[in-house]
Amino acid sequence: MTRLINNHFHVHPLLWILLGIGILTGSLWQLVIMFSLVWIHELGHYAMARFFKWRIRSVMLWPFGGVMETEEHHTRPFHEEVLVVVAGPLQHVWLWGAISLLGYTGWLSPATIEMMHVYNGILFLFNLLPIWPLDGGKLLFLSLSYALPFVRAQQILLYLSVFFLVVSLVSALIFLPFSLSTIFLAAFLLWENRLEWKQREYSFLRYLMKRHEQNGEKVHKLRAIHVNEDIPVMHIFRQFKRGNHHQIFVTRPNQSRAQIDEGECLYYYFTMKQSRAKAAELAEWFAS
Repeated sequence: MTRLINNHFHVHPLLWILLGIGILTGSLWQLVIMFSLVWIHELGHYAMARFFKWRIRSVMLWPFGGVMETEEHHTRPFHEEVLVVVAGPLQHVWLWGAISLLGYTGWLSPATIEMMHVYNGILFLFNLLPIWPLDGGKLLFLSLSYALPFVRAQQILLYLSVFFLVVSLVSALIFLPFSLSTIFLAAFLLWENRLEWKQREYSFLRYLMKRHEQNGEKVHKLRAIHVNEDIPVMHIFRQFKRGNHHQIFVTRPNQSRAQIDEGECLYYYFTMKQSRAKAAELAEWFAS
């Protein structure tokens, strides 16, 4: 894969194939414009993430968008994640002004300026659709995870994402001219949602691991979790919410309660490797 700017930016091979097709079909200029807009969009995400000192693994540029992979796994402060997400769509706002200004110079034909405006608007609106992994889908997940436990938010996100994807596809087929690219894009997004669903447990474990490494999140809003002693430890984790630091209260048959900090609970699970333990064993271990 070809490197751009630095080791973080990469171009997917499919894009080179489409550029080759563009040369043969005479649509290279349109593809160059689309690629440039996508690159600036992803550069917005990248610059904001670098500003907050996120650990970035890579930025993959596709023909119709891009994906930035980081090592943060949803453990950064809420406002940081929101700003990193919206930094991409915001690029299209100043791009609209830049394209309009370019139109006054006369350097490009009115048809080219109009095409740039259309592509810029399409990318802006498309990325705000509440579909995973588009920016709108990420904002939807952030909103859900702020109000609900992480696991529940993840499940609802994927249900809503597929629903909005189907609605968007049907609407496009009804109101817009038929295009194979629309079908291809919908199939790609559906595949991404399928992969996210299959990997949801792995994603949750990565989230827990990061909380364990950071000893909780940076926003320490205390939240109590009350469980019976026969509840598995993993079921306790499924009640964890972003932006909260949890105190777990384990109720015993004699009506006594054991209080355990989330850091201790995560330590017991990951460091002591007690993945099948129940709350009673957790309470006894820390009481001893």
